[in-house]
Amino acid sequence: MLQQNTTKRLGYWLLHLHRLFDAATGSALAGERLSRRQWQVLHALSIGVDTVAAVDDAFAPFLVADGEKSYRPIIDEFVARGWVTAAGATYALTVAGAAAHERAEAIVNAHAAESLAGISESEFLAANDVLARIAANIEEK
Repeated sequence: MLQQNTTKRLGYWLLHLHRLFDAATGSALAGERLSRRQWQVLHALSIGVDTVAAVDDAFAPFLVADGEKSYRPIIDEFVARGWVTAAGATYALTVAGAAAHERAEAIVNAHAAESLAGISESEFLAANDVLARIAANIEEK
């Protein structure tokens, strides 16, 4: 049996980490007026995820966890901040948005380095692979 006789099994740690990441990333990004989810959407836009549908698809599990139907309000807020422009249904970062992303990415990378202290790259990649395989096993059912 892979699981020990404990109440702190895989689901516990996944939910606990999710909450910790949301809170800690939000605290780290407070000076940029960004939450973790806003950061994720900003980063997605920076790497070419350029429609609301594509953003929502990329973060579908977070939509469920957040009780949201779409992250359009986040993108609309970025448009209001002058960080994003819209051309029809397609969105792109402005110069100010790219600068905001660069500042936030430096903060997130520093936070990630602290959060992953003592974990090797191979351990991190192995953990990620295991979680992906568990998800695939469940999705096959």
